[in-house]
Amino acid sequence: MMRRLTVATVGAVAVSADLPSTMPGFVVKNRWSSPKLINTAVPQLGDLHKSRTGLPESCEVLVEVKYSSINPADRYTNPPFPQVMGSDIAGTVVAVQDSCTRLVVGDKVWADIGAVTGNGKENGAFAPIAVALESQLGTMPRNLGFEEAASLPKVSLTTYKAFTRYGGAPFSAGATVLVLGGSGGTGSAGIQLAKAMGAQEVITTTSASHADYVKSLGATQIIDYHYANWWEVLDAGSVYSILDTHGGDGVGDYAMSVLKSGGHYVTITGAMPTHIPSDKSANMFINSDDNLDNLPLLEAIRSIVEADQLRMPQRKIYALNDIADAFTESKGGHVDGKLVIQMPNIVETSV
Repeated sequence: MMRRLTVATVGAVAVSADLPSTMPGFVVKNRWSSPKLINTAVPQLGDLHKSRTGLPESCEVLVEVKYSSINPADRYTNPPFPQVMGSDIAGTVVAVQDSCTRLVVGDKVWADIGAVTGNGKENGAFAPIAVALESQLGTMPRNLGFEEAASLPKVSLTTYKAFTRYGGAPFSAGATVLVLGGSGGTGSAGIQLAKAMGAQEVITTTSASHADYVKSLGATQIIDYHYANWWEVLDAGSVYSILDTHGGDGVGDYAMSVLKSGGHYVTITGAMPTHIPSDKSANMFINSDDNLDNLPLLEAIRSIVEADQLRMPQRKIYALNDIADAFTESKGGHVDGKLVIQMPNIVETSV
């Protein structure tokens, strides 16, 4: 069954889209079940405000998702159930509420819609149609296609927030930044954003097989974690800012020994130090805790992307039908860059 939406007028041209009532989606039914690809209902405008509390005053937008991508956080389930999983989207606006003032049908957008609300988690990216707040959706960088654009929102927002809120960015001349776990998605963004924000030296940990990749992103020194411990390689007090994307026993305490006075450590894994010296800082944060009003941040990141200072050159594409295989690869923990999910085309448009 198809439903026709006459959703906007662009100049004198009416744009309409035929949407089915159901679609394939990677759905988790309850806290104890694993997500499965099943047939699920297509979302409608207003669904978010009907089912979530604590939302900002923003209108809702339907997006035809062209591509999504997998992040480690996407493996964890939160109510309400059942729920379409997934957070990163790149696609085209197919419908907007009357109160929307910025986006119109046909706009190309990107976003991380994985957000903690007042009564549960918002997701929905692992399906061909997603509903999101206008305040969550940024204009897609003009130099990216949908595939690459889908690989960047969560990892870019995570690293941008980490550096600007907790990591001491923008960095002064001569600053040295250490990114723990440089070849993964967040690490890939972290290396590039550290350089874009002024770091002179960007050190990263990875394996020798990934050395050429992280060098291409701007890493100036590579420590192979198979053969050396970074806290033994680096001099005490030699690093201004550390971004931990990897975690591990004692990482926070080792970071305190490597940081210089006035330095900053931020982790997205929870590996906090047991003691924080008064002249250093340590913070842990979860990106999805404040993911409901990202527009200003996405605009700042878009400028960096359009200046060719942030890309995701290493990507592997899976079809939505094969998303379970992509999750298996993600759980292995050795992904270079990002795993991208291509959505089937279920929207019929007419002009």
